[in-house]
Amino acid sequence: MTIYLSPSDLAFLYEQSKWGFYNKYKNGIKRPNFTMPKIFNIIDSLIKEKYLNQNLSTIDSNLPDAIVTSANNWVVSREICNESYPDLKVQIRGIIDGVFEYPDKSYAIVDFKTSEINPEYLDKYKLQLNAYSYSVTYPENSKKFSLPALKNTGLLVFQPDNFEVQDNKANLSGQFKWVEFDLDLDGFESFVKEEIIPLLCGKEPTPDKSDPQWEYLLQFGFSFEEE
Repeated sequence: MTIYLSPSDLAFLYEQSKWGFYNKYKNGIKRPNFTMPKIFNIIDSLIKEKYLNQNLSTIDSNLPDAIVTSANNWVVSREICNESYPDLKVQIRGIIDGVFEYPDKSYAIVDFKTSEINPEYLDKYKLQLNAYSYSVTYPENSKKFSLPALKNTGLLVFQPDNFEVQDNKANLSGQFKWVEFDLDLDGFESFVKEEIIPLLCGKEPTPDKSDPQWEYLLQFGFSFEEE
């Protein structure tokens, strides 16, 4: 059996609700949808469109000396296996926001964010970005999107701090910030082998009362019965 994991679920759903993570990938029971304000996606898309094929350091000297070369590529990794659980294989599948190309022809996987980044989430974003980086370093096959030499990975964050209206046009302005992470592809692979695969091959976890997904279901009268 092969399970395709979303990098964003590894970063957030797994940490918030191991019960929810297990049920999504083993039983097809997805967590309740939550509404993400569309404005964030619009801003991120406009930033990518504006700076595609431009060197960011010419825009802001605090940004990397790198060109935004592509965006919105689907990636699929090779299989990750744990010999102790031979019946389950895991692959990473998702869409990367963008790619930086450095002058030495090395690359970085980039995620675009709008708003200030909570420091508590940095390790989660690092895990998510290493999942994408693993996928382009070890793609499923030669037809999948890949990159020959990754240097690092990171977040390009737009932090709005000013709003003005001039001549019937609204302008949102702010600063850009580059949050860089080191690559740890071996550590990521070990994480999947030693934590994710044993979880998915074990029995259904007992939901914790503080689990936000379980808390949502409780209000509709759901109860948990351990097998």
